Amino acid sequence: MLRNTVILFFVTLFFCISGAAFAGSFKAVPVRLYLDAQSKTAVLKIVNEGDEKVTVQMDAKSWKQDDAGKDIYDSTGDIIIFPKLASIEKGVTRIIRVGYKGKPGLQEKTYRLFAQELPVTKPGELALKFALTLSIPVFVAPEKEMANWTAEAAGLSEESLKVKVTNSGNSHIIVSKIKARGLNESGEEVFSRETAGWYTLAGKSRIYTVGIPHEECLKARTIKVEATIERTTREFSFEVKKEMCTVKPEAPTEATKTRPAAVGPKDIQKPDHTK
Repeated sequence: MLRNTVILFFVTLFFCISGAAFAGSFKAVPVRLYLDAQSKTAVLKIVNEGDEKVTVQMDAKSWKQDDAGKDIYDSTGDIIIFPKLASIEKGVTRIIRVGYKGKPGLQEKTYRLFAQELPVTKPGELALKFALTLSIPVFVAPEKEMANWTAEAAGLSEESLKVKVTNSGNSHIIVSKIKARGLNESGEEVFSRETAGWYTLAGKSRIYTVGIPHEECLKARTIKVEATIERTTREFSFEVKKEMCTVKPEAPTEATKTRPAAVGPKDIQKPDHTK
């Protein structure tokens, strides 16, 4: 009985997912908004590229990063949005006006504008709806912009090179990529690896990880690193020591997770013949 119930559940789930309706597709133009003391308002265009009408709800959050570079969002009243709710027909572009009602400070102020589709199910429709949410950065320029950033090695172990990017300026930076090249004793390239970057807000640091397989690491004597931000690149290099080229630990499997603990002589209880 229980087996039949489980089978029926998964069959029903399969047909529901097979008939899932993906929410209408829309995009935002531009992908970032820049405001300052002279231009405290901007226009955001929401373009409905889907096959049916969509309803989009707008909301703004303050955007900060912690010491590890993790994004943190909080409610804010600094950003004005009109309209906050818009129904957009197929193929139509809707204008959303975004404004900042504060004053620029010594450091850039950063926000995120979230455009979330509200899934609408038609009467009698039985389907799963997948709503789309876009996140648009909003930057309010400081009174005077000062750019300054550095990149340095933050460790090499377990087949991972960590690169620390520190933004000491008062405006955000966008790391486009981190590239690592390994050279042997003759100066020949033995590997080239890279990873994509992300935003680093003013006064914050972020650690980027570049994967380097154990075998490739052992062949290198020097690693040269390039951190690129728009058209600016910072370079540094360091010597590779054999002890740095450690192997990444294997992820625990279900077998190892459920394996009982080893039993030693002290754990074995002797029978009590007095009972």
